Amino acid sequence: MRRLPVFLVVDVSESMAGDNLRSLQEGMERIIRTLRTDPYALETVYLSVIAFAGRARTLSPLVELAAFYPPRLPLGSGTSIGGALTHLMDEIDRNIKRTTAEQKGDFRPLVFLLTDGKSTDDMGAALSRWKQNYANRVNLVAVGIGPHADLQGLSSITENVLRIEAATEQEFKKFIDWISASVSSQSRSVSIGEPAKVNLAKLDDSIMTKIDSITQATAVDEDFVIVTGKCQSIKLPYLMKYERLRQDVATRDFRVDASLYNLVGVYAAERDFEEFSDPRANARTINSDALVGAPGCPHCGAPIAFAVCSCGQVFCVKGAGTATCPGCNSTITMSQADGGFDVTRSRG
Repeated sequence: MRRLPVFLVVDVSESMAGDNLRSLQEGMERIIRTLRTDPYALETVYLSVIAFAGRARTLSPLVELAAFYPPRLPLGSGTSIGGALTHLMDEIDRNIKRTTAEQKGDFRPLVFLLTDGKSTDDMGAALSRWKQNYANRVNLVAVGIGPHADLQGLSSITENVLRIEAATEQEFKKFIDWISASVSSQSRSVSIGEPAKVNLAKLDDSIMTKIDSITQATAVDEDFVIVTGKCQSIKLPYLMKYERLRQDVATRDFRVDASLYNLVGVYAAERDFEEFSDPRANARTINSDALVGAPGCPHCGAPIAFAVCSCGQVFCVKGAGTATCPGCNSTITMSQADGGFDVTRSRG
């Protein structure tokens, strides 16, 4: 029997922490429940989930719909879209059956690439390989989530680029339902006769926009700031997420435009955070004066999650006094700093 391979390639970088990642986790379960009610999908669809941050990894290998179980989505540092594309191509080479003189191979794979940011790696080599060997035999739909997704970069990969604001939980559910409907539509199409192009469900203009031109795809020059810390007690990482706020600063003599970042939330990460993170050293910093809001530790509940060791490690403390840095294991005496200080800003 010919299979319809469907790959969900999901951004699990730090900027996805919070509502976006939680909605995607719940969304995978919603997709499976919906598709299992469709006899065409049950007969043809095989699903795989690839997660990427600084590195890419297959969380669920290609498996028939009836046997698919949604994996837990991890977190990592970086948004290596080039690495994700390379991993996807390698998975296609390993798992997709090609048509030969003796047998019909799998139907053209359907890929949904979901990201909310900009690539932090060089996409050049991966993009060249993709266009030369895969673009004409894989249906790839790229979805930029939120206002900070690099739609222009996604447009270099595929002509099927969508933007979703995902402002509310209900809107995200509608987006997930659209993915389910698109997979169902494609499974029906291939059951009747393989279509020349991907057969997607009708867009809901209230939540999604089709990107048809480079002008539409120009990315908004705004970003989140993510600061990664580590719990002093249990040594697990956490992420402090700040969103840019444009603000005019004025005095009697002059006016300047300053960028401040408001705290969005603090999120606990697991031990596999480093496995998905970009291993390259990151020298980008931001001054703490630009960050508005100081959370507590989501792991142990310590009231201060923004203590910094001289080695650069951000960690949590309960207050003034001695503490052990979970990065370099030094014993240090904590006190309040006078003025701002620079901290490493994660890749996002």
